[in-house]
Amino acid sequence: MKITKVKLFVHDVQKMQQFYCEQLGFALVKGAEDYFTIAVGESEMTFEKISSRIQKQYHFALNIPSNLFQQAKLWAKERVSLLFSEGQDEVYFQFLKAYSCYFYDPEGNIVEFISRQEVNEKYHTTIFSIEHVLHIAEINLTTDDIPAVAKKLNEYGIKPINSNDIQQDTLNFLGNYEDGANILVGPSDRLWYFSDKKARISPICIEINETFQLIMNEKGHLTVAQGDILNR
Repeated sequence: MKITKVKLFVHDVQKMQQFYCEQLGFALVKGAEDYFTIAVGESEMTFEKISSRIQKQYHFALNIPSNLFQQAKLWAKERVSLLFSEGQDEVYFQFLKAYSCYFYDPEGNIVEFISRQEVNEKYHTTIFSIEHVLHIAEINLTTDDIPAVAKKLNEYGIKPINSNDIQQDTLNFLGNYEDGANILVGPSDRLWYFSDKKARISPICIEINETFQLIMNEKGHLTVAQGDILNR
C-alpha cells in the first residue's frame, strides 16, 4: 500500500502555504486562493480551505531515508520547535523499527519525521534537505466507529499491521509493514503522542495506490470512491 495523495482542510490557506512552501521548502505543485498542493516526495498533499466553524485536527508522518534521521532532526530544529516527551525530542518504535520526531504546523497539526530502519530507502549523503522526504508514511482517520471503519478498509485490502486485532480505545496501525505506509485508525479524544492535543474527528480524503480514495466526513463516516477525485 502507498499513500499517493492526501487532502487536508485548513482555515488559513495563506499561512499554511507560507509554512510548508517557504519555511519548510516543499515544492508547490499548484494552488489558488482556496487551496494549494505540495509535492511530498513521491506523494502529494493538498490543503483546502474550510469554514472556520468546522473543527479539525490531523496527524501525518513523512518517511525519511533510513540513514538520515539525525540529519533530518537537526534540519527541522533550525526551522521549527520540536515537541518533547519526558525530556526527549525523539523516540524509537520497536514494532516499526523506526526513529521519529514531531512538530506542529500553524494550525496545530502534528507533523512527524519517521525513519524506518528496515524498509526506508538509504541515501548516499550525509546532508538532509526537504527533497529527501520519500513519501507520506502515515495519516490518521479519527472516528468513534472504529469497527465499521476498519471493516471498510479491510474490504480494500488495508488490514492491521502484523495481523493485530482491532482495538477500540487506542491507535490501530493498518497497512503492510514492508511498504512503509500506514493508515492510523483511532478514537476521538485520545491524546496524541508527544503532544497535548486530543484526536478530533476531521474531514479528510486519502488516495491509495493511485486507485481509490478514502473519504471521511466531519462526523467520522468513511466512504470509498474510485477514480481521481483529488485532482482539481
